[in-house]
Amino acid sequence: MTSKQLDRRREQSAAAHAAAERTRTTVTELENRLRTNADLTTQQKQALRNAEAEARRLKRALKTQARDKDRLEKAHRKAVTRAGKAQSKASALEEKYGKSLLDDLIQREKERDRASASESPAVAPVSPALPAVVPPAPAETAPPAPVETAPPATSNTARATAARRTAANAASSAAATPRTRAPRKTATAAETPAPATTARRGTPRKRTP
Repeated sequence: MTSKQLDRRREQSAAAHAAAERTRTTVTELENRLRTNADLTTQQKQALRNAEAEARRLKRALKTQARDKDRLEKAHRKAVTRAGKAQSKASALEEKYGKSLLDDLIQREKERDRASASESPAVAPVSPALPAVVPPAPAETAPPAPVETAPPATSNTARATAARRTAANAASSAAATPRTRAPRKTATAAETPAPATTARRGTPRKRTP
């Protein structure tokens, strides 16, 4: 076998090995892509199942909310009707109460007016809460008792007798009149000649024969 044939067979063998290597690489890449595709398919199927479950849940939630909406609308209409009736009833009762109170007040005023008209116009009504106040009578002051003064020409015995008479007159006047400030002043005025008499006693006058 010549060298040319060997070179040709070597080249063919190398080309075959290169082609086989390329096919193995292609097979590996395709296997990887298949695995990736399978993984993606699994994930997408799971996502689809989850989405379908969520869709079913959302559909059920929508149905439940629709039923709740209908029920709430009915309850709202009934509540509005009841509120209107209650307000009308309260207004009617309030009006009746106002009329009753007004009638009671009018009846009381009529009775009071009739009672005041039936009384005599000459007699003024006296309020029981305020009793009549009678002013106190002024205290009567006793007139001052007359004071007897002895004549200057009398003796000491005559002066003493006159002083005793003056004191007795003042005492009788004080006993006859009520106790007021006026009798005290009278007694003091009646007793005033005593010091004058005592002062005069210090210088007795000589008797004339």
